Amino acid sequence: MNKLKILIILLLFQRLCFALNPFQEQVNSIVLKGMELTINNRYDEATYLYQQLIDRYPYHPIGYFYKGTAYHAKMLDIENYDLIEEFYPLMDVVITLSDSLRKENWEDSWLYFYEGSAYLYRSFIKLKTGSWFSAFRDARKGANRLEKAITIDSMLYDAYLGIGSFKYWKSARANFLLWLPFISDEREKGISLLYTAIEKGKFVKSVGRDQLCWILMDNRNYTKAFQLAEENAKLYPHSRFYKWTLAYAAFYSGQYELSYQLYDELFNEMQQLPNNNHFNEIDCLVKMAEIMKKREKWKESFQLADQALHIKLDDHVRKRAKNKLKRALEIKQEIKLILMKSDS
Repeated sequence: MNKLKILIILLLFQRLCFALNPFQEQVNSIVLKGMELTINNRYDEATYLYQQLIDRYPYHPIGYFYKGTAYHAKMLDIENYDLIEEFYPLMDVVITLSDSLRKENWEDSWLYFYEGSAYLYRSFIKLKTGSWFSAFRDARKGANRLEKAITIDSMLYDAYLGIGSFKYWKSARANFLLWLPFISDEREKGISLLYTAIEKGKFVKSVGRDQLCWILMDNRNYTKAFQLAEENAKLYPHSRFYKWTLAYAAFYSGQYELSYQLYDELFNEMQQLPNNNHFNEIDCLVKMAEIMKKREKWKESFQLADQALHIKLDDHVRKRAKNKLKRALEIKQEIKLILMKSDS
C-alpha cells in the first residue's frame, strides 16, 4: 500500500472519529453495558469492554473517558486511590484528544462533553485526596466546557448533570472558597438542571438521581432524597453505590432499622473485598453505633464504637478517618456518662 492510500485511510478514520458519539450503534451497546457493570461494581468487566472502544477508536476520547470512569468508580467504592496513576493519564488523553479534534470540528458538542466531564471527574478525585484549589479549578473548567456543549446542542441533556452539580456545590460551599469572595447563589438553578438531566438525559439518569440525593440531603430535604435513593436501589439492588446512598438517606430521614440493616450489609461486603483498607468499615461501624445510641441500646452502641477504634489502619488511612474515629470515641464517652447518670 503506497503512502497516499495510507494517508487517505487515516484521514477517513479521523473523519469517523469526529462524528463519534455514544448514541451510535457501534458504541451504544458497549457504553450502556459498561455503565451497568460499573454501577454493579464489576469494574474489570467494564474496563475490558471500554478497552475495546480504545482499540477500535484510538484517536477518539470516548473509550479513554469511559474506562477512566470505571477506575474512578472503583476508587470511590473501596476508598482506595492506588489507581490514580492510571486514572489521571486516561483523563489527560480525553482532554488532549477532545481539544485536538475540536480544531477540525468545533461544532461537535460531544467533544466538549467528554472534555468537560473529564475535568469534573478529575476534580472529584482531587477533592477526595485534599487538593482543594486544583479541584475547584478543574471543576470550573469542566462546567465551562459542558456549557459550551449545550450552547452548540441544547438537547445534550447529559451535560446538564455536571453543570447543575457544579452550580449547586460551588454555591453551597462558597464559604470555603475564600479566594472567590463574590459567588452568586445558584443552588436552585443547579437542582433544576439536575432534574432536567434525570428526566431527559440518556446516560445519566441513575447517576443523576444519586447526585441529586446527596444535594437534597445537604439541603435537608431528606424525604425526597430517600425516595430517589430507594428508586435507584430497586433498579440496581446489587450496587454498593446506591446502597450507600440509601443507607445515608434512611439514617437522616429517621428510618434507623433500615439504615442499620444496610450498613451491616455494607460492612460485611467491605470485609470481603480485596485491597480493603478498612476506611469504609469504620464508616459503617460508626453509623451503626450512632443508630444504636439513638435507639438507646447503649451496650450495642458502645461495642460498635469500640470495634471501630480497634481496627488496624495504616497511617494514611488513619489520617483520613480521623473525624470518624473521633466520633467513635465521643460515642463511647457519651454512653459512659449516660450509664453513670443512670446508676447514680
